Amino acid sequence: MTDIASGVAPVMRYHWDSRGWVQEPAQAAVEVPVTLMINGAEYVTAALTPLDIEDWALGYLAGDGIIDRADRVTIFQWRPEDGQIWLRIPGFHPSPAGGSRYLGSCCGQSRPGFFNPAGLAPLDTPLALDPATIRDHFDTLSSWTHGQHSGGLHAAALALKSQLQWLRCDVGRHNALDKVFGAALRAGQTDLTEAVVYFSGRLSAEILWKVRQMGAAAVVSNAAPTSLGVKMADQLGITAIGFVRTQEMSVYSHPERLGLTRI
Repeated sequence: MTDIASGVAPVMRYHWDSRGWVQEPAQAAVEVPVTLMINGAEYVTAALTPLDIEDWALGYLAGDGIIDRADRVTIFQWRPEDGQIWLRIPGFHPSPAGGSRYLGSCCGQSRPGFFNPAGLAPLDTPLALDPATIRDHFDTLSSWTHGQHSGGLHAAALALKSQLQWLRCDVGRHNALDKVFGAALRAGQTDLTEAVVYFSGRLSAEILWKVRQMGAAAVVSNAAPTSLGVKMADQLGITAIGFVRTQEMSVYSHPERLGLTRI
């Protein structure tokens, strides 16, 4: 499991409360630009937290449809001093007309599929979900995040066969999802149709698209969905669960996986 405390840096701050102004040490999520180089060409530059770098690269490329297995990448080199990842993917030729892309840590970069998912078939899996298991897994993810106090890291995890696995974090919520996807691929897990994604961010259209790219049929968050996120979850066959708390949760799509009647 990743040492989440390595994803924060010490800072000083002035904090105001009932005591007035107090100068005190604090933590901030680490955010650095990292450029992904494929076969010698610049492919994308992303603002991210430099933990589980290989997982991020694999998950990002799988989400882009460049690879479908980890062994498609034959060479991986992380050069932290240059802020660069160098990969070798035989047979892949980056489009010179496309140029490099730049991804911020807040919202990533939208693709047309976020708004028109018609090209992807709805997921139809026998996945059954249990509220008690959902709550326990989310409690585990939340407890893991308590290893740091920046308030700026998003967390994600995947559960398979009722086992929570591959907990990852990043300053960018989309990056955290890429990291758990890449971790699963690196472990040789390419079939995620019965996986559940646990996530600490909003269930927006971008996030539902990424979950579908993984092939996962359920996503669970302690945050709210957006209207487009709910629409996409319904169209893509994904059970979207938000507002998970100790004694409550809300199901927005495909409730039949919890034994509930679909509205």
